[in-house]
Amino acid sequence: MSAGGIFGAPLGRATTRIRRRLSALRRESGFTLIEVLLAGVILAIIAAPISAILSSGAVVAKLARERTGADQLMQQQIEVLRATPYTSVGVVAGNPKGVFAASTDTTLPTTGEAVTVKWAITWVADAVPENAYISNADYKKAVLTIVRKSDQRVLDTTTTYVAAGSAPPAAGTTWVQVKRNVQDAVTLAPIVGANVNITGGPDTSPPENRNDTTDSTGSVLFPALTGKTSSPAFTLVTTYTGYSVFPDDISPGTPSSIPSTPGLNSIGTIRMYQGTSLTINLQTSGGAAYTSGATVSVDSSRCGLASVTVPSGQSSVTVTTCNPWGTTSVPLPPNLAGQTPADSTYYVTAWNTTSGNWSTGTAVAVPANYPTNLTQTVNVKMVSATFPSSSSQQKTIKVTVTKGGSNDTNARVEVTGAPTGISPGIADFATTNGSGQATFTVPVVSSSTTFTINANDMGVTKGSNTVSLSTGSSSSTNVTVTIS
Repeated sequence: MSAGGIFGAPLGRATTRIRRRLSALRRESGFTLIEVLLAGVILAIIAAPISAILSSGAVVAKLARERTGADQLMQQQIEVLRATPYTSVGVVAGNPKGVFAASTDTTLPTTGEAVTVKWAITWVADAVPENAYISNADYKKAVLTIVRKSDQRVLDTTTTYVAAGSAPPAAGTTWVQVKRNVQDAVTLAPIVGANVNITGGPDTSPPENRNDTTDSTGSVLFPALTGKTSSPAFTLVTTYTGYSVFPDDISPGTPSSIPSTPGLNSIGTIRMYQGTSLTINLQTSGGAAYTSGATVSVDSSRCGLASVTVPSGQSSVTVTTCNPWGTTSVPLPPNLAGQTPADSTYYVTAWNTTSGNWSTGTAVAVPANYPTNLTQTVNVKMVSATFPSSSSQQKTIKVTVTKGGSNDTNARVEVTGAPTGISPGIADFATTNGSGQATFTVPVVSSSTTFTINANDMGVTKGSNTVSLSTGSSSSTNVTVTIS
């Protein structure tokens, strides 16, 4: 046997074994990248709902703990309510007024979660048949809500009712009730959500101070107000974003000033409006811009401006406010046909006493299209004639307004007249000062001109007088107007 034969046999067997093992390895298949990704997607699909279930379970468990804590807090608050005297059951400055805050931030006793405790307490009208008088304040309804601060989710809410231990004196027949409907003075639509504050009256400990908002009909009711003869009146202040109270309805106007007469049931309307603006363009008699400087009066029986200055070099001015009385200023009210109350037309008169120029009283309705366009523009022309003071063609009228035998402060005064050369005439506005007086400068000619002086007080009572002036009359004339 040769050497090659001796050593070749084992080597051949080893080689065969290696080849067999390599062949086996070649037959074992691996995973492609697509297969791996697909497996991952399947795993994610399976895991997602499981994760959501686990997460949802945690949220539900947390909410359950919070609601348990809200229940405990609710019971604590209800116990406080039960221990509170009936006359103090109410929201601070609310209707009814009381000691509870409308909103208080605190934490839950179990979890420490930040929450807001909200009280809403209202009167209930539910008179017993034996009592025919409707007081609208038979007992109180209290609604308590606990809200999670993080997302405003309501955790708990409850409603309970509270009654007094005994009937009110005289079954409530001596109480004062005040009901007001708040509406847009032009569209007559109810204003929902307006805040109405009532103060004053005979209560002094604590002073009367209630707030409420108008309901879906624009109404608000303040029952169970203390009544007492010859006591201070109740005063209403009404506010709503973008609106103002019509001048006639501001206190001491009747809608916002209510006597505390025992048993009084006061029902009325408060009219509000969106403020307007009026741009006044001054022109010469030929229609060119008048730039010599002037004083402008915006005249109305309810609200006007006595003297708006247009500086020399300018020919226009925009008016956005007026004075219903004295120095009180309000946004310029509309005076459109159909509004309530009906308002007199605005008359715009301009003059320059140095040059003797006067314009006619130009009537204008404001605004252009309420409430979509709250602006208006008017062109006011100076007449061609002049009324120089050197020719005694300017006279002064001093008006004193009296009421009840005394000089009337803050009365509204109008002076109208049509001297030759000014057609249809002038219309000037002013309010009386602390002495009940207002002063006007008017143009006159040689022939006598009659000027009419009208005065009113809060648009309710009126008085008038007339005076005839000419170049031959005295430079100053005193006139008294008595308001009945």
